[in-house]
Amino acid sequence: MQINNSAIISRRKEYGVSQKSLSLKTGVSVSTISRLEKGENVRFIYVVKVMTVLDLTLEDVVIRLTPAVDMKITEELDLIREHSKLELIEGVLNKLTVHEWRSNNKLSVYYDWHRAILFKQQNNFDEALKSLDKAIKRIEDKSSLEYLKAGLYMAKGNVLYGDGSGGLNYYIKAVQIYSKNTDKVYYRTAVKLYINLMRGYASTKEYSKILPYAERAKCLLRRNESTFLLEKIERIEKRARDELK
Repeated sequence: MQINNSAIISRRKEYGVSQKSLSLKTGVSVSTISRLEKGENVRFIYVVKVMTVLDLTLEDVVIRLTPAVDMKITEELDLIREHSKLELIEGVLNKLTVHEWRSNNKLSVYYDWHRAILFKQQNNFDEALKSLDKAIKRIEDKSSLEYLKAGLYMAKGNVLYGDGSGGLNYYIKAVQIYSKNTDKVYYRTAVKLYINLMRGYASTKEYSKILPYAERAKCLLRRNESTFLLEKIERIEKRARDELK
């Protein structure tokens, strides 16, 4: 259960009550109230005591998102990335409050991930990397969400490539994750992964490593009867072949 701690903070300040005074009125320790207001987990009985004194209802403090809402909004963001409609990201992020985005681990990952994309568009590479690192950390021990690392590592590679640091290692990691989760990653995302890896190898002049990934990308396109980014694949492939002559 996710508690809307901002509703509690707002009402306490509206009533002009300090944490110490609220502790005296509720019998809940100041440290517990502080943890509650920071969004940390506390026993629900303490939440109820605080709600009662602050005249709050369950509807005021409990964030409820149905699995259908969760799935719909993450799929919407997936489609935006897959079709490179990045200008739509901010509008989707604004459909939920920050507390709703933080209501479960997957939504939190998507929130940090897409905030990072927005930061990159603003050339704020430091904040983009911080957001991506938070997202990656959230799924370090979540095997059911490991497939998301393919997109997260690619995004981190893109940020590092954008600020001149080079993101080849993260493109390699992304492709490794994809190879273990081919049934969970949309083919357009995989094609982008291969192109980014090819681009990374081109930047390090490892042209012989480009050709196998060009063929994998084209195989994906043939399998899906698509020409998605085919011209870019062939352009990088041609450059590699020319350099190897």
